[in-house]
Amino acid sequence: MSQHWNELYAQTQDLYGTAANLFIQEIADKIRIEGKTLAIAEGEGRNILYLAERARQQGYPFSAEVWDYSDVALKHLSNKAEAKGIKLELKNVDLTVAKWLSERYQNAICVFGHFDTETQKKVLEGIRESLLNGGWFIGELYSKEQIKYKTGGPKNIEYLYDPRCILDVFGQDHLHHFYVAEQERQEGELHCGKCHVIQFAIQVMK
Repeated sequence: MSQHWNELYAQTQDLYGTAANLFIQEIADKIRIEGKTLAIAEGEGRNILYLAERARQQGYPFSAEVWDYSDVALKHLSNKAEAKGIKLELKNVDLTVAKWLSERYQNAICVFGHFDTETQKKVLEGIRESLLNGGWFIGELYSKEQIKYKTGGPKNIEYLYDPRCILDVFGQDHLHHFYVAEQERQEGELHCGKCHVIQFAIQVMK
């Protein structure tokens, strides 16, 4: 699987464009995403670079750890971060076997990070374990309805999300924003057009 992603990123720089996901931009206007932040399945880093630059411009503390399966994507991100003078901790992580440390991060970001159903559950539980009390889990994912739209994301429905799988893990936390419906996305070559997403900004209560 890592070879597949390495080939894609090697063939096309900025595979999903350079702009941050629109929901990340919108939610960052409502919630100050500060402190130690984990971004998983972050690819070439368009979202974490946006958040880091925003924090720098507005003068609040921010540090980031980025996990991705593709070392090619991480190399692209490393070059971009260096050019912008942004320090990031980059890790080549296979999320199917990831080790999650307890209460380590103030925020966790996941934008279109898609895995098989078993891994989805492990990752969601791991994220909740790794967040501090009061920390935020923020992201946008394709729902299982996306299989009908054919405008991006996995072609195997098992890799798409049922909103209930997120609520099973975070249902007792504060759902600041939880939205399941259509959106329009234009993100590089692979996310193009009307799609069906799950958006969330969840504050963990431990």
